[in-house]
Amino acid sequence: MARKKDIAGPVSAEDQARLQDLLVQVPGLVERLRSSRSQQEVEAALAPITSAPASVQLALLRELAQTSQAAAETGLLQEQRPEAFSSAGGARWSGQDAADLLQALYHYSPEKECRKEARRSLIRLEGARIYPQWQPPREQPTAFQSHPPRFWKGLVSQTREQGEVQLLLCWEEGYDYDEARLIALSLDFWQQGVRDCQVERASKRRVESRLHELTARLEEARFCECTLAEGRRLLEEALAVSRWRKQELPEGYRYHWPLIRQLILEASEAEAGEDRGQTFIQPTLDPEELVLTFIGAWSLGDFGLAYDLLTAQSPLREGLSRDEWVERRRAWANEAQPARLTVSFVAESEQPQSGLWLPGSTLSSRGPRKLVEIGWSLELSETPLSGTLPEMAMGTAVNKETGRHWFWTSYTLLRQEEAWRIHTMTDEGARAQGLPIPELQQRIKEHDDRVREISAQQREALLKSISLLDRPDPQVLLEEVTRRLTQAMHYDDALMVRLSLDQQVVENAYNHAAALRNGERAMVYLERLAQRFPGRRADALRELAMTEDSLATLFEQQGLKERRQRFDELAEQHLQESLSLRPTALGYALLAQMKLQHRATPLPPPEVLQEAEALLAQARDLNPNRAEETIIEAALGTIASARGDQPQALQHYERAASLSPDYPGIWLALSHTQRALGRRAEARESLQRALRYNPADLQAYSELVDLAIEERRFEEAQTALEEGLKQLPQSAHLRALLAMVLAEQGELRQAQRFLEEAERLDRRLPSVQAAREMLNERRKQR
Repeated sequence: MARKKDIAGPVSAEDQARLQDLLVQVPGLVERLRSSRSQQEVEAALAPITSAPASVQLALLRELAQTSQAAAETGLLQEQRPEAFSSAGGARWSGQDAADLLQALYHYSPEKECRKEARRSLIRLEGARIYPQWQPPREQPTAFQSHPPRFWKGLVSQTREQGEVQLLLCWEEGYDYDEARLIALSLDFWQQGVRDCQVERASKRRVESRLHELTARLEEARFCECTLAEGRRLLEEALAVSRWRKQELPEGYRYHWPLIRQLILEASEAEAGEDRGQTFIQPTLDPEELVLTFIGAWSLGDFGLAYDLLTAQSPLREGLSRDEWVERRRAWANEAQPARLTVSFVAESEQPQSGLWLPGSTLSSRGPRKLVEIGWSLELSETPLSGTLPEMAMGTAVNKETGRHWFWTSYTLLRQEEAWRIHTMTDEGARAQGLPIPELQQRIKEHDDRVREISAQQREALLKSISLLDRPDPQVLLEEVTRRLTQAMHYDDALMVRLSLDQQVVENAYNHAAALRNGERAMVYLERLAQRFPGRRADALRELAMTEDSLATLFEQQGLKERRQRFDELAEQHLQESLSLRPTALGYALLAQMKLQHRATPLPPPEVLQEAEALLAQARDLNPNRAEETIIEAALGTIASARGDQPQALQHYERAASLSPDYPGIWLALSHTQRALGRRAEARESLQRALRYNPADLQAYSELVDLAIEERRFEEAQTALEEGLKQLPQSAHLRALLAMVLAEQGELRQAQRFLEEAERLDRRLPSVQAAREMLNERRKQR
């Protein structure tokens, strides 16, 4: 269907000649236009065009836009020449010439249809990143000029508690305000500041549709209206984050900076409207979620969010404005360099009954209040500024290698304006330091007794095969055990200050850390045992080395390569010192194992193999027990395998497996060797044995499936993967493997379903990406 009031293009020879004549004049017209200083001069410069028939004007506008856009897409604009391309008629001009001429005709053409076509052409050029630089002279507009843009509406995602928001700001434009401009900003208050910026201009109906598309992308986020003043506040805060973090602003923002400055940052107060002080934090956060959000925001440097989560009268605000409060904490963060927050527990506690009135609160003690406790830790560098922040708790334990500090704090929350906010904080770790010794010992005993009681109940339930439905929720019990052991460690820390020469106090603290598998904190207590109690030093150093070796593996998984190397060195250093104090078979065997693992790139060099072999010989000379002999045999198997002597490696691995069938990784090592020797049936059996001892062994499932696929036993592979997903229901890797197995069997629909599930879990995983490539290839072949 033709557009309403559509004007036909030039069809006569006379009109065609007129069009070609105007195209040839374009460079001269643009030059006159740019030198114009008044409306009259602009109109005179445009007269050759505006005096032409409307059909010729429309054809000229389309030719300018289409030729410029096509040239931009083919890369001609990159040459940056004043006459970079030409029209079909031979006229030559630049994309900037076309944009400036279209801008002038949009403002001054007496034909409404020509003004509309000029606007459409400008929008097309924006898509090719061609923007006008010419602007109309500053004087009273003519009857044909468009109205200045006016703010229309703003939307912002209510996700400030996540450290980011999506900000959508719209302005009405055009002669009848029937067009709109959208500025969409993605703001990140944790690291980047301004993450992304997009600008679009279209009809109001199209912009409304675009707003619906953008808000629908965040399915779980609720968008609410905001004024221009509120949008400007959010943008200015994000820009401050970019400056503080020294982050480069995104290309889209830099490109549209003049427009953003004009429409947002320099908008008049009348245009901006009222800033109602909205925080855009989800109001439904429960007390535990709110405290977690506060700690997370504070540790990640989002101090504006942390401030907003406090009541207006909170003493933690120190009577400072938001900007002052944030600035002080950024100065602290620059020195302290907080990193890698971990949370041990968070739990709502019973609010102590008290007749005390909270200072500055309009609520009585009978009003809505909650008390939430949290155990958390953070890596920090020491700085005097830490003592100036009222919300900075005392670290009752500090790992000197990583700088990790452990804290225990509680927060009183008040219900204000239908949302919870933090009013006061108590440093529970510091408070424990002031408790009498008998009370500390009693509290530790209560925690230990309850943990033992929970463990006994769980063992009894397993022995009696009590139904899962009749047992307490395991997750709830695990959270209680974690909370009690964490609090017990803070009491241990307090006791160590009071009873600094009591070895049993430190042993208990180490046992609590070991029970939680908290290696970094266990290091603190092992170092104390080694330093203060000479009779324990050799064993404490060996246990410290084993802990450091485990942490090195963890740090490698986290991508902290330098730290992994440091902990590898520490582990060997401490183990060698332990052996110098007390030679043991276990110590020599562990040191040999460490040297083989730490220098395997991909295989240990010959000199390392010889050194490890000598250490294992020393271990053998010290009459190792069964467990120690297992370690020795497994290490000898590794040495033989590295030398390419697979039959010898097989003998050692078989010996280790017979000594300790549950030794971690032994069945996997055995299966690798059997497979290398072509004994595939035995390799399959070893993998099945590995799963018998550890039903959640992801690598065993992967290799079992690999064996089956090599032999094209797809049903066997599918069965193994389905069993694996029962044990590891959140494994993206197993889902990707299952998708590939199903694709091999022609079950593309089922394969697609499992692949989509895998992509939702982790689309960056190499196996997931390989599965996607495979499915795409199979579809092409059909």
